[in-house]
Amino acid sequence: MLRQKTKSIAEVIEEYISESHLEEGLQRVRVFEAWDLLIGQMFVPGSSLDEAAKLTTTRFFKDGILTCRISSSVLRTQLRFTLPSLKDKLNSMLQGDIVKEIRLT
Repeated sequence: MLRQKTKSIAEVIEEYISESHLEEGLQRVRVFEAWDLLIGQMFVPGSSLDEAAKLTTTRFFKDGILTCRISSSVLRTQLRFTLPSLKDKLNSMLQGDIVKEIRLT
């Protein structure tokens, strides 16, 4: 058996993700994880990821728009003042221009 073309594991995984149409779901998970981490670092110093996630009760990401429902009105107001920098920090964490807009409810 002669191998014509070898592929690395990364190439095989990338091909599988593409063929299975999993890119959007994986990207959504990465955005939500980055959001939780960023909120935890900014507003809940020393908290765990679970504590930071509790502040955001509902998250939705589609077509570059991240919509988050924040349980605390005080936190929601603080976040509104920092939306442009939040978007920039999220995109920096995600290493690309993935989040186009952040909506808070």
